[in-house]
Amino acid sequence: MEQNILIIGGYGAVGSQIASYLAPLYPHRIIIAGRDFDKARKKAQELTYDVIPQAFDLNHFQDESILDNVKLVIVCLDSNDTRLVEACIRRRIIYLDISARYETLKQIEALENLALFHKSTVILSAGLAPGLTNLLAQQAYNELPLTRSIDIFILLGLGEKHGEQAYRWTFNHIDHHYKVGNVPIKSFTLPLKTDLSGLRNFYTFDFSDQHVLSTLLPNVIVRTRMSFDLNWFTKLTALLRKLGFTRIFRNEKVQNIAINAFNNYSIGTDLFGAKVIARNQNKETKEYTFIGNNEGKVTAAFTTEVALLLLTTANLPYGVLHSQTLIHDIFRFIEKVQSYDNSFRFSKH
Repeated sequence: MEQNILIIGGYGAVGSQIASYLAPLYPHRIIIAGRDFDKARKKAQELTYDVIPQAFDLNHFQDESILDNVKLVIVCLDSNDTRLVEACIRRRIIYLDISARYETLKQIEALENLALFHKSTVILSAGLAPGLTNLLAQQAYNELPLTRSIDIFILLGLGEKHGEQAYRWTFNHIDHHYKVGNVPIKSFTLPLKTDLSGLRNFYTFDFSDQHVLSTLLPNVIVRTRMSFDLNWFTKLTALLRKLGFTRIFRNEKVQNIAINAFNNYSIGTDLFGAKVIARNQNKETKEYTFIGNNEGKVTAAFTTEVALLLLTTANLPYGVLHSQTLIHDIFRFIEKVQSYDNSFRFSKH
């Protein structure tokens, strides 16, 4: 019997793009779900291919019937708990999560033994960061003997429209203290300059890729830094952080005003970029860059290709894995992601 693909958050910006890519390949088998059934139904009608709408609240998950006859679950929302993941593990349903929150990923990583016991597959780190950055870092590590450090640079366009969760996550992490391993780091400090769509400073930021890679790559120092496409905005944010004013970004009312402004006014572009520079003890380097327009689209493209890999691989590994441990031919995978948009460009040095 053919089994369905359930996309949680399937009518959102990224989820609906994933559904649009998968629906022609799996007609009658795509379910898009979210709290607002009317939005799900409207999006399903737009996508055609007999996409199925469902009402589903991820943070109040109790009824497992939505998982009946499902082979793959793709989650495009952050969850407050792991009840859905655990249900998928027990039912041996493949689980794919695009969350960027390391807090969420740590909760899911803790289910490793449960996944191994039930012979289930859970895949994390799908998107730009984490996801594409993990792949580039892994490839650099594979090719550069005695790698000692990996610097990850992420460029985000202020003109791209995001979901509310993404905006709030960014605002909450501008004024933030975190640790990579045992090393304490203050967000939006320790600038490094590199050329990514022009020479600019990048500042420390709490993306999950550095946590995952630091754990999986022994004796390698991994740091992720971010910049915005508008240099003046990046400089202003760094100055406010230095002066101690960025704590205001944690205020919900301030966030509401800012989110409304970003949604209703044009500022910046939809440019995005990811760059990885690995160095070894002999001062040799490996460098990879991926750049383009529409971060949401590259996230959807990456996730779709991971989903296709999961659906077509006969003997999947069991456990809780990150995307870079699943994808063996990294350059070929990146080529497939590139094929989704002419603006996507990949280069290596």
